[in-house]
Amino acid sequence: MPQKPLYQNPIRLLTACAISVVALSAAPAFAYQVDAPNRTLSVTPGASPAETTSDLKNAFNYLVNRNDKTSPWTLKFAPGNYYVLSQIPVRNLENTSLESDPNKPAKLIKDKTFNSATAGEYLLNFQFGKNLSVSGIQFYGQTSFASSPDPVWPDQGVYFGSCNGVTIQNNGFYNFGNAALRVATTERDPVVGVNSFNTVVTNNLFNNVYQISTTPNDDIHGGSANYVLQNNVFYNLRGSIKFASRTAGAKNVKILNNKVNGGDHYAFEINNYDDMEIRGNSLQNLKEFAINIYNNPRASQSFNWGNNFIIADNLINTVGRGIRFSTEPYADGTLVTPSNVTFTNNSLDKVTDTSGLPAIAQVNGTIKGLTITSNQFNNITNKKYIGYNAASSNVTYFNNQANGQPYGPQQSTASN
Repeated sequence: MPQKPLYQNPIRLLTACAISVVALSAAPAFAYQVDAPNRTLSVTPGASPAETTSDLKNAFNYLVNRNDKTSPWTLKFAPGNYYVLSQIPVRNLENTSLESDPNKPAKLIKDKTFNSATAGEYLLNFQFGKNLSVSGIQFYGQTSFASSPDPVWPDQGVYFGSCNGVTIQNNGFYNFGNAALRVATTERDPVVGVNSFNTVVTNNLFNNVYQISTTPNDDIHGGSANYVLQNNVFYNLRGSIKFASRTAGAKNVKILNNKVNGGDHYAFEINNYDDMEIRGNSLQNLKEFAINIYNNPRASQSFNWGNNFIIADNLINTVGRGIRFSTEPYADGTLVTPSNVTFTNNSLDKVTDTSGLPAIAQVNGTIKGLTITSNQFNNITNKKYIGYNAASSNVTYFNNQANGQPYGPQQSTASN
C-alpha cells in the first residue's frame, strides 16, 4: 500500500470519498503531501481555480513556517494546469526549490477571472526570501497583444523583492502585459537603496511578454546587484529586457549569450547601473534599439552610474537602431561622467534608422576611458557607423570595419 501522506485535508478527503461513489474522476483527496524525511512537499492541480489557489497558498505557508528552515526543501508540482484566481504572496521563504518536470510541466495560469485590480498583479510574489530556485514550470499571463504592443501594467508574472540567492532556470513565461519576471528591491524594505542580491536567470523561454525588469516601485529603492542573465531565449518582446535602478548600488550584472528575436522596442534597456558585461548575445528583428543605455531621471537624487561597461561579441541584425550610450542630466542638472566603457567586436548588420544617429553612438556627455575597437558594420542605412563625444578622455578607437573595408583608424590610438 502507498504510504499515507503526513498532511490531509479532512474536508476534501470526505468530499472526495463521497463523490467517488458516483464518479471515478473525483478531485484529489489531498491539498498537498508532505514527505518530511526527504524534505519534499508535493502539490497537484485542484478541482477548481479557487481550490488550486487555496492549496498553493497553504503549501507555501507550510514551507514558510516549517521548523527546519535552514534545511533545503523541494516543492514538487505535478504536471497539469494550475488555474490561479489571485496573487500568491510568499514572505520570508528560505532554502526552497520549486520544481516541475520540463517535459511534463506544471503550468501556472492566471484564470480568466483573475482581476489584478483586486487580486494582486503577480502569480507568485516572493519578498524577503533567501536561497530560492524555480525550474521546469510554465507561467501564463492574460495579455495577447493581439491589437497592439502597448503594455498592460497590472498583468505581471513572478516577483522577487529584496531576495538573496534566486535561481530561475528552464522555465517558460508567456503572455504577460508587463514584467514576466521582476527582481528588485521591494518598497517595503526598511533598507534604502539596493537590497536584492545574487540572481541567476538561465535557459528560460520568454514569449510574447512586455518585459523582464529590475525596476523598483518607488524612488528610494534600487534594482538588483550580482545578477546573471544567460542563455535565455526571447520571442516577441514587446518592451525590453530592462535593468533599471533609482538609487546607487545596482551593479555587477552579466548578460551573456541570450537570443532575442522579434521586438517592438529594445532588446536591452539599461538605466543607472555599474559594472555590466553584455557579451555574446544575438539580437535581431527589433523595431528600435538593440541596446539602449541611458539615465533614469526619476531617481530621487543624483548618483554616479555607467562605470565599467563591456559591450562585446554581440550579433545585431535587422534592427531600427544599434547601440546607444547616453548620459542625460538628472532633473537637478547633475551630469555624471562614466568611466571605462568598451565596445568591441560587435557585429551590426541591417540597421535601418535614417536619422543621423550612428550605429554605435555615445551621446549626451563624456566618458573617461572609452574603447571602440574591432566592430563590424554592414548595410547601415544612414551610413553612420561610430559616433562619440570628442571631449571624452582616454579614448582608444581603431580596427573597425564597414562593409568589409577599414573604417577609421586601423592602428591603436589614444586621445585626450
